[in-house]
Amino acid sequence: MRWREAARRRARAHDWAGAAAAWRHYLDRRPADAGAWEQYGHAAKETGALDEAAAAYARAVAITPDAAEPWWHLHDARARLGDRAGAIEACARVAALDPDFAPARERLAALGARDLAPPVASDGTPETVVAPGRYDSWRRGLLVAPPPRHPRRDGAVTVLVDAREALPVAVRATLAALLDQTDQRWRAIVHAAPALRNHPVASLAALDPRVRFDAGDAAWPEPAATLLLTAGTLPDREALAWFAYAAARTGCAAAYADHDHHVDDWRAGRGFTRPVFQPDADPEWFADPAVAPALLYLDRARVPLHGWDAIDVAAIARSAGADGAMAHLPLLLSSRKELAPQAEQAPPDPAPLAPDPGPIAAMVAKDSVEGRIQVVVQTRDAAAMLKAAIDSLRQHAARAELLDVTVVDNRSREPATRRLLDDWVRRGVADVLPLDAPFNWSHANNLAVAAGTAPLLLFLNNDTEMLTPGWDMLLRDALAAPGTGAVGAALFYPDGTLQHAGIVMGMGSGGPIHEGVGRDAAMGPNDRWRRRRAAAAVTGAFLAVRRDLFDAAGGFDATRYAIAFNDIDLCLRLRAAGRRVVVASDVRLLHHESKTRGFNVTRSQVAWDLDELADLHARWGAALFHDPGYNPHWTRDGHPFDGYRYPSRDEILRHIDRAARALPWSPITDADAPYWW
Repeated sequence: MRWREAARRRARAHDWAGAAAAWRHYLDRRPADAGAWEQYGHAAKETGALDEAAAAYARAVAITPDAAEPWWHLHDARARLGDRAGAIEACARVAALDPDFAPARERLAALGARDLAPPVASDGTPETVVAPGRYDSWRRGLLVAPPPRHPRRDGAVTVLVDAREALPVAVRATLAALLDQTDQRWRAIVHAAPALRNHPVASLAALDPRVRFDAGDAAWPEPAATLLLTAGTLPDREALAWFAYAAARTGCAAAYADHDHHVDDWRAGRGFTRPVFQPDADPEWFADPAVAPALLYLDRARVPLHGWDAIDVAAIARSAGADGAMAHLPLLLSSRKELAPQAEQAPPDPAPLAPDPGPIAAMVAKDSVEGRIQVVVQTRDAAAMLKAAIDSLRQHAARAELLDVTVVDNRSREPATRRLLDDWVRRGVADVLPLDAPFNWSHANNLAVAAGTAPLLLFLNNDTEMLTPGWDMLLRDALAAPGTGAVGAALFYPDGTLQHAGIVMGMGSGGPIHEGVGRDAAMGPNDRWRRRRAAAAVTGAFLAVRRDLFDAAGGFDATRYAIAFNDIDLCLRLRAAGRRVVVASDVRLLHHESKTRGFNVTRSQVAWDLDELADLHARWGAALFHDPGYNPHWTRDGHPFDGYRYPSRDEILRHIDRAARALPWSPITDADAPYWW
């Protein structure tokens, strides 16, 4: 017992090392004392021995598995060790043992595991943010309110329904949703295969003069306000009213909204799943039919389309700025019907329901980005890591002979580094730019660019390893898309989880953070972490840009951003020039993050980081809190995309106005612009 009293005395005196040693002596004699293991964990944690602390807490929970407190301390120790999965496991146990313990729910949200938290407290207090796994119950309670009062447009909206590949039940559901619209000024033209035009569903045209069935290749009516959708898409009863309101409010040439999917069960009702909360107009995202808008509202006098095979939502998004902008309505204004399991398992329909053949859509014209790629890599020694980075880049390139590697040698001292660099220069693998100056990431990159001539630039960390064969051709393709300013990649930790899938602005208290950190790339909403798409910014660990755009932007700002936020500042300047920043998620690399320079952990480093962030905010203001790719239905608390919320009416209207700008990805810098909170 004397060891226990000694441990307590030393803990009261803040002699944590002495307390830990005394607890070890005590536990050698009383290993079944759960409380002592917990106290030993506290003392070890105070000394910084986090592994020792976690092991002690694990012994405590093994002895008393139904006590919430030691699980809570185990979660904290694991989180400090960077063991996110272990921290989530322990915190989820706390939430299960004590559902009223609010900090456990908050921590699970902060760890990106909101699904594991109890849905409500025992007193019935509802959630303000709903976990992704509870989408169906959240969606069932959603009622889209009508838009504000506005001047009524002249004439009816022409609703064009693509039913060329549809089953009759899908056409029936879409027409029923149109009949339920609060704005009844519409006419519908259903483009269908011959068998469908002879199906009983076509009798609806005889019952309502606003409905007409045409051949799949029939000519479209004269240009007018038009809503395009596929059969099986069910517009919300306020959909037409909201589109008319957005067109009147913004004068947009095109508009779209959010949607989800559903299955109808005649007993249990409608079950909702797989929401697609859209970004502001993003041609890369829209190019994939799986996530393209389910409803597309057009002023066809300004967006001249004449047939289904000519529709290219990505091309419309690219050209909408010149035609009068493309508005995004952050509202769930439709749901796509999916077959119930009983119907899905039935034999397929006979061939006559097959669609009419149509021409293959033309590819989108792209800028030419032929030519060499200058790869700029900075290093201070770390020869083995640098060699792995450059070797993997060259080995996985389709045209390695078109890579001009420039290594900025920032005060390397090790003989192995000198031998490697000399060998590369001799064999023509790389040019070496010596830099005997204190570390300044921006300045070093600018010097390297000035020393090269290649039309394409790639800034690369020396702690990366390329994983994707033919990455250089994929990069050229991404840079060639009209309007692209910079291109980033998907970066992974050595354990296979994501380190970077783009940068999100405005999470939590604000500021930029990496998207997808610690997650499985396959688990992103709508598979976003494996799709090519626009982003607010990308990391400088892999950042590609055309030389002419880099020069026009003024390069990196070496005065304000020597260490951090230089990549984000460049991305914002490219966006301000009317360009988009794209994450080419089909290009993948390992990233041994900050292996050379280390993390910002000391008081001096953190203070410097905050000072550069303050400079970034002074320059860009509200742009740090507004992310055109982050839909207001997603929570801003905890991890990105880890919960749903209802945006307020003011948020919806403000979002529509911002999205309907001619350049929706251009940063909003107005100091008076309201932030999301």
